[in-house]
Amino acid sequence: MRPSRRHLLAIGTAVALPALAAAALGATGSLTYKGCIANHGNDDCRAPLHDSFGNNVGLAVSPDGATVYVAAVEGTLTELRHGTRGGLAFEDCFADGGRRGCRDIPHDSLDAATGVAVSPDGRSVYVTSAQPTNAVTRFKQEPDGTLVYRGCIANGGAHAGIAGCRKVPRNSLDSNEAVAVSPDGHSVYVASSDSDSITSFERKANGALTYRGCVANRGAHGCGKPKHDSLGGADAVAVSPDGKSVYVVSLDGDSITRFDRHSNGSLTYKNCFANARAHGCRQLKHDSLGGADAVAVSPDGKSVYATALGGDSITGFKRSPSGRITPRGCYANGVGHDCRAPEVNSLHAADGVAVSPDGGSVYVTSMTGPTVNGGAGALTHFKRRADGSLGYKGCFADQGRYGCRAPRLDSLRSPESIAVDPDGSALFVGSYARAVSFFRLGAGGS
Repeated sequence: MRPSRRHLLAIGTAVALPALAAAALGATGSLTYKGCIANHGNDDCRAPLHDSFGNNVGLAVSPDGATVYVAAVEGTLTELRHGTRGGLAFEDCFADGGRRGCRDIPHDSLDAATGVAVSPDGRSVYVTSAQPTNAVTRFKQEPDGTLVYRGCIANGGAHAGIAGCRKVPRNSLDSNEAVAVSPDGHSVYVASSDSDSITSFERKANGALTYRGCVANRGAHGCGKPKHDSLGGADAVAVSPDGKSVYVVSLDGDSITRFDRHSNGSLTYKNCFANARAHGCRQLKHDSLGGADAVAVSPDGKSVYATALGGDSITGFKRSPSGRITPRGCYANGVGHDCRAPEVNSLHAADGVAVSPDGGSVYVTSMTGPTVNGGAGALTHFKRRADGSLGYKGCFADQGRYGCRAPRLDSLRSPESIAVDPDGSALFVGSYARAVSFFRLGAGGS
C-alpha cells in the first residue's frame, strides 16, 4: 500500500465557487485557484452534504467533464458535479457500512480505496482497494445520471480479499494501487503493490470485467514471468492514447516498465528502466526513479512522465510510435540526481502527474512536509515543449511555502491525487486534508 499516499446548494445542483482573490501562473496552461470543498467546511472550504472525504488518493473526471470521482483510503467513493460555469457540488457518495451517511454497498469492498478510473463511454467507474480488501469495485452510471453499485472482484485463497466478491483464478490482486481503462474501452488494468503485478481484465459492453491474465515478478501467483523483475511495489499504470502500450511504475522497484498491448488487450513485457540498472533494466542517465509512484502519457503519445516519491522528481521519456521510451531529462529538488532544479523546492515526495489535454502543460502534486502526509503540499506547473521537454513555470503551496504562490485557502495540505478536465478548463487536486481543490486553467494570468 502506498506510504502513509461552506455548504454547497442542494444536492445535484452544480454552482460556481466564489471568485476568490487568487494568484495565477501567467502562461499557457496557467492556474487560477478557485476554491475547495472539504469535510466540515474545513479551512473555510465549502462543505459537502456528507463528510465523505478522507485521504483522497484517487481522482478521475468523466469524459464529458460533468462529474469528478474521489476515492478515499477510509473506504469511500464521492461523486461531485462539475458545473458548466465551473465549481463543484456534492452529488452522492458510497461507503462501506453506509458510514458518514453515504449509500451502503452489498460488499464492503471500498476499504483502503486507492485508485479510480472511468471508462471512455462514461458508463463505468472502477475503484481499486489495497489490503485487506484486495478488490476492484465496479459502479455503473445510469442514463439518468444515477451511480449504482454493480459488483466487485477480489483475491481468494491465502491472499483472500473481501468476502462476497467474485474471486480471480490467480491471486494477483494483492494490495491494488491503481486502475486504468484502455482508450477503446475494451480492457482494464490493475497495478498491485504486494503481488508485484499487473492484472488484465476484458471489459464487456455493460462494463462487467472478465479476468484475462497477469504478469508478476518471478511469475508469482501463476502469472506470466517478466524478463526483468521490475514490478516490485507496482504503484501506478497508464495506457497510451493509441492503445498500443501500457506503462507501470514501481515504488519498490524504482522503475518504469513497458508492455506492448495487443488488439485483444493482452500484454507482452518489453523492457524497463530502473535506478542503478536494478533488476537488469536499462540504465538511466539520472537515477531519478526512486520510489516511482505516478505515470502519465501525453495526449499526442510522444512523451511519458513519471514522478518519484523518494526522488523528489519528475522524469520525462520520449516515446516512439512503437511505444519504446527513451529518457529525456528530469527535474528534482536541489538538483538531486543531477537533474535540473525547479526554481523552488516544490517537488518533495512527488506523487501525482497529469498532462493538459492540449499537451502544453504538465502538473505535479507533491506531498512535501517533513512528515509527508499532513505536510503543506505543493502543486507545480511545467510548460511542455514540442519535443516533450519541460520548463518550470511556477507552483502553489499553502501559505506560500517553499517560495510558491499561496492559494486563497489552505486546501492543498499533502495532495495525493490530480486530474484535468477533458476539455482543459479545470484541474482538480485531492488531498490528505480531506479536501478537493479546484483550479481554472487558462491561456494567461488574471
